[in-house]
Amino acid sequence: MKKKLSIQLIWVIVIIAVILGLSNSFYHRFDLTADQRYTLSDTTKEIIEQIEDPLFVKVYLEGDFPAEFKRIQTETRQHLEELRSLNKNIVFQFINPLTKANELIESGLQPSKLSVQENGQVSQAIIFPYAVLEYQGKKQNVSLLSEAPAASQEEQLETSIQNLEFAFTDGINKLVQDKQRSVAVLRGNGELDDIYLYSALKKLGEYVHLA
Repeated sequence: MKKKLSIQLIWVIVIIAVILGLSNSFYHRFDLTADQRYTLSDTTKEIIEQIEDPLFVKVYLEGDFPAEFKRIQTETRQHLEELRSLNKNIVFQFINPLTKANELIESGLQPSKLSVQENGQVSQAIIFPYAVLEYQGKKQNVSLLSEAPAASQEEQLETSIQNLEFAFTDGINKLVQDKQRSVAVLRGNGELDDIYLYSALKKLGEYVHLA
């Protein structure tokens, strides 16, 4: 009887070891939401497949910050793990921004002030909600905190989490595309003054050459 139990115990240990081994080399996130919000779009998958060289991702969401912001850290990590499961060229690391605060500010990444309520007291927390992508010598900053109008800080964080896929996919697409397409900007046809077109043209210029 004892021998039989020992054999069963050995098999259980072997099975657990195999499962742990597979989990280290395989990642899949099961999406049980009704609207499939955590399922990667076909567009994202097509863009990720275009990565042919190492793409380094530095995420500045590490360190001691309020508990409610741990979720965006966790969701960001899970999203990057899912992208890496599609393309092993994606390499990411989480960095404490306080160790590089001056460097980040000089590079144009401004910190965000957030209200934190603990033990009935409200205080301010400083975070750098950014990721910096580097690919083939080019860099692209990705903002992880939504700037869309929100009724509350909680709503802003929820919107930011839902926007993670677009934020990373858009940033990666800007690095991997060859940007050979050109768009001509015609003048003298009653268009708006340059001051009103600046924002739109600046955004368009991130994807194509303006002629």
